[in-house]
Amino acid sequence: MSEPGDEDGRALPALKTEIPGPESVALIDVLARHESPGVTARRGRANEARGLDRDPIVWERSRGSNVWDADGNRYLDLTSGFGVALIGHGHPRVVETVHQQSELLMHAMGDVYPNPPRIRLMERLAERAAGDLSQCILTSGGAEAVEAALKTAALSSGRPGVLAFEGSYHGLSYGALAVSHYKESFRAPFMGQLGPHVIHRPYGEDLTRLEALLAGPEAHEPAIGAILVEPILGRGGQVSPPAGWLTGLRSLADRHGAVLIFDEIYTGLGRCGDWWGGDAEGVVPDVVCVGKALGGGMPISAAIARPQIMAAWGQSQGEAIHTSTFLGHPVTSAAALAALDVLEEMDAPKRARAIEAQVRERFRDRVRGRGAMLGVETGSPGLAARLTGRLLSEGILVLPGGVDGDIVGLTPPLVITDEQLDWGLGAIDRAIEAERG
Repeated sequence: MSEPGDEDGRALPALKTEIPGPESVALIDVLARHESPGVTARRGRANEARGLDRDPIVWERSRGSNVWDADGNRYLDLTSGFGVALIGHGHPRVVETVHQQSELLMHAMGDVYPNPPRIRLMERLAERAAGDLSQCILTSGGAEAVEAALKTAALSSGRPGVLAFEGSYHGLSYGALAVSHYKESFRAPFMGQLGPHVIHRPYGEDLTRLEALLAGPEAHEPAIGAILVEPILGRGGQVSPPAGWLTGLRSLADRHGAVLIFDEIYTGLGRCGDWWGGDAEGVVPDVVCVGKALGGGMPISAAIARPQIMAAWGQSQGEAIHTSTFLGHPVTSAAALAALDVLEEMDAPKRARAIEAQVRERFRDRVRGRGAMLGVETGSPGLAARLTGRLLSEGILVLPGGVDGDIVGLTPPLVITDEQLDWGLGAIDRAIEAERG
C-alpha cells in the first residue's frame, strides 16, 4: 500500500532495483538500434567502439518533484527536467487544460489562422513581461526563440554582428549554436557553417573593453547590432554577473544603437527569485526570450520585444518571412496560460527565494546563482559528472554544470517540500565529501 505522499510528488526516493533496472536496460537496447548514436549517452553495445559504463534510466511517469523509471524506482528531481517543471511535473491544472483544449482544437495553422489560446497567451505575456515588452513571436523551443530574437535584432539594427559571451548556452540549432560558447565540442564540427558574425567575450568583462567592440578603431566587423546575454549563466555554471553589469550593457546598447537581448529561457518566470533576471537591477532589455517553464511541461517558447523593435519585421502581406507549422499551437498555448496562472498564484519568485535560503544555509559560500537557479561548487574539475552518477544510484537527479564540470546544478521544482530539499542537499553534501576522499 502506498504511504501518504508516495504518489503526489512529495515523497523521498525509493529504489526497488539496481540502477538502471532491467526494464530500463531492455528499453535502451531498443533505443540503441534505432536512435542516432549522437543523442542519448549510453553503454556501448556490440560493434560500438565506445560508450559509458552504464545506461541511463528510462523515465516512465512523473508528478510534483518525483520521477518514476520503467522499473518503478522513484527519484527526487532536483533538475526540474532541464528547468521545465518549475511548477512541478504533471501539474493537475496543466494536465486538465491540455485535455480540454485537445478535445476542442488540437491544431491550427501557424501564421495563417490564429486561435484563441494563442491570442490570449500573447496578451498575457505582454502583461507579465518587464517594461514595455509587448509584442512577441511564439515558438516551440528555446533555440527557436533565440533565433527569432536574433532575426528581430538584425532587422531592427540593420547590423548583422552579435556580441555574445563565453560560457553561454543558447541552443544547438545553427543560429543558436553560433552564439553559444558553453562547450567547444558542440561547435567544432560545424564551424565552417557558423560564419564570422559573432564575437564572444568573457562573461562580466569590463564594459570599457566591450564598448571598444561597438565603436572606434577596434570595432568588430561585421558591425554589432545585437548584444545577447543570459542574466545568469545556466549551463555555464549558474554564474551571476558583477553588480551593475547588466545596467552597463543596457547603457552600452543605448549609446550605440544595438538591440539588447536577454535569454531568460532558464531564469525567467520567477526561477531566479524575481520574475525576470534583469529585475534585480531594474534593467529591461529590447527583446527577452522565454521558454522551458512557460508551458508547464509542454513545448512552447517566445521572443517578446518592444513594439518599435518588432516593427522592423513590417506588416505581413500573406507570406510571413519567419513562421513555423506549430507557431502558437492551441494546446501548448493553453498549457502556458494555465502554467502562468499557477506561477502567479504561488508567487513563484517568493518561493524561489525561500529555496535559495535553504540551500545557502547548508552550503553557504559554495553556492552560485540566485533563487531556484543555483549551483554548488565542488572545488574539483570534472567532479560534478561523477557525482551525478553517484547520486542517481541514491535516487537523486542532478545535472553537472560549469565550463570545468565542477558545479552541481540545483534547479528544483518550486513545489519541492522543505523535507525533500533538505534530504537531497544532505545527500549531495555527503557525496561530495565521499568523492573527495
